[in-house]
Amino acid sequence: MRLLIDTNIVLDIILERNVFLNDALDMMEKAIAKGDRLFLSSSAATDIYYIVRKNTKSKEKALQCIKALSAVLTFAEVNETAILSATLSKVDDFENAVVDMVAKSINADYIITRDLNHFKKSRTKAISPKDYLLI
Repeated sequence: MRLLIDTNIVLDIILERNVFLNDALDMMEKAIAKGDRLFLSSSAATDIYYIVRKNTKSKEKALQCIKALSAVLTFAEVNETAILSATLSKVDDFENAVVDMVAKSINADYIITRDLNHFKKSRTKAISPKDYLLI
């Protein structure tokens, strides 16, 4: 299975967001154990770096997080086609439309996110980490 992981799931793990942490960790552990391919939009890497650096006040910690991510997932390219297609998308939020186009470009089976409402109109079905655990 091919899974595009939304930024919020990665940040739940890195920033140890208590309410969401266990589901995000369990989802990642199951996906890795099953041999599912995990992807993250390459544009999310800069967002994650920025948020981690801001929260931890550490450039080194932020860089370590990006390197650690590369060990467990593949950064999926955000190219001109994805950007331009996102401008025509039925997904209301542009950033989420880009995520949907990236998911389509890698033939993802699912987008894993907590923001299911933002992906109601996406081409790739969005599910929560809890939903994934039921598959």
